[in-house]
Amino acid sequence: MFTIGAFANAGRATLMRISGMLHLTPNVTGRIVLINYWVLGQRIVARLRERTYEAAIRQEVEFVERGEGDVISRLSVDSSIVGESVTQNLSDGLRSIIMASVGLGAMFYISPQLTILMLAVVPPVSLGAVFYGRYLKKLSNKTQEALGDMTKVAQESLSALRTVQSFNAHKAEQEKFDERVGTVLSLARKEAVASGIFFGSTGWSGNVTLLALLAYGERSSIMRGIGAGIRIFDLLERKPAINPDLGVEVEPSRLGPIRFENVTFQYPSRPEVTVLKDLYLEINVGESVAIVGGSGSGKSSINALLLRYYDPVKGKVTFDGQDIREFKPASWRSVIGVVPQDPVLFTGTIASNIAYGNESATREEIEAAARQANCEFVWGMPKGFDTEIGRLSLSGGQRQRLAIARALLKKPAILALDEATSALDATSEHRVNDAIEKILRSRQTTCIIVAHRLSTIARAERIVVLEEGHITETGTYRQLVRRKDSRFRALMAAQLNAAVGDPPTPDVEQQLEADKQPSPPVEPPQPSRSSADAII
Repeated sequence: MFTIGAFANAGRATLMRISGMLHLTPNVTGRIVLINYWVLGQRIVARLRERTYEAAIRQEVEFVERGEGDVISRLSVDSSIVGESVTQNLSDGLRSIIMASVGLGAMFYISPQLTILMLAVVPPVSLGAVFYGRYLKKLSNKTQEALGDMTKVAQESLSALRTVQSFNAHKAEQEKFDERVGTVLSLARKEAVASGIFFGSTGWSGNVTLLALLAYGERSSIMRGIGAGIRIFDLLERKPAINPDLGVEVEPSRLGPIRFENVTFQYPSRPEVTVLKDLYLEINVGESVAIVGGSGSGKSSINALLLRYYDPVKGKVTFDGQDIREFKPASWRSVIGVVPQDPVLFTGTIASNIAYGNESATREEIEAAARQANCEFVWGMPKGFDTEIGRLSLSGGQRQRLAIARALLKKPAILALDEATSALDATSEHRVNDAIEKILRSRQTTCIIVAHRLSTIARAERIVVLEEGHITETGTYRQLVRRKDSRFRALMAAQLNAAVGDPPTPDVEQQLEADKQPSPPVEPPQPSRSSADAII
């Protein structure tokens, strides 16, 4: 009887999965019932997602920012599991009640004694089901939390891929993700063992029913899994355009000029737009060069090519006379410090964020880098360098200075600043510029500054004006602002006009002198001798 019921259940579930084809049958009533049953599950999932999103969007900002991956996992994975579980269990429960009632009635009619004997196994099986259900519920909660944590780690690292690659932190991120995957796998093993013990103890009929469900009822789920698997394996088998394993190592102490030799570049996503056109630019060892230009002129593309996020379509970028494509990407990036426009801070302590990609850094080295970057605010925090922070829990100026400290901790031969002060208020800008000024005065680091703020640009030894992918002008600040037909002067005047609402154009040189004034000195805690020595 139970075997027949299992086959009947498989047939019923299969018919429900293909209920969209029931317009071919004249049984209108059956068609409506089956279609409504299938739609019920989708409605439950849709309503769950709507309610979950409504609840999430009403929470405080810090809650969502602390666990974006977990929230997304609840919206996608958890809601589907709950919806499927509700519809499947509702169907199976109703079917089981009907089958048990009819079956027991027939069995009592045939032989009450044998029926009572058979029912003797029900209490222990029911007790086992109760304990199994409670254990499975706890295990399921832990599994979903682990999946949310895994999604959070993946989302955080992939959304900050440039930061991860520029600090060669891919191994650390891989280990972090592998740890989360291992947790999920461990929980899955526990669930598999518990399920095996329970279903093995329920007897032959339960196993036959389970096999029938797997063979027929879940066929479409298996096909959906195959489709998802194809997408995953496509990604696993894809070869990176820039192979991370090819190339030679770069000596950390190696110095040399940087040259962009007749570089032409187009972004792969926009091959019809040529961003840089036959560009030639040479930057000497220890020189600071500011690259200025309008939006879309190709300024940020220079740093992107320098860091080998992309390769040029034509021409080459060289360091000390050697094409950077001959270097292993991770080794090449290890000699470059990067301060992006919107630096990413990861969940963790201030110390771990400064030491990101440099896990062997000592506390003395971290503190020394923070002092050099004017991060005096850290000493005023409740736990100092052990204060836990999120990606957006600090001001723009504080985040920029932490990013500068992170870059300086690498003791880079090259420092690339990409609009490092563009979104800061005047006070924060002065603090960041003071930190940049210290670096430029050291004459130990080659600096490439992509900027449009006068106060940042004027600190560079040389200015390069980039327009429509070409260098149209180059020289010192004084040389460029004194030329009456200077393109740099025109760009800066346009910027100042836009900033104050298009009044008569002020004198650019006079405006600069005001911008260059340093901010009032801030006295951070005096460094210990070991801290000072660590950064030298």
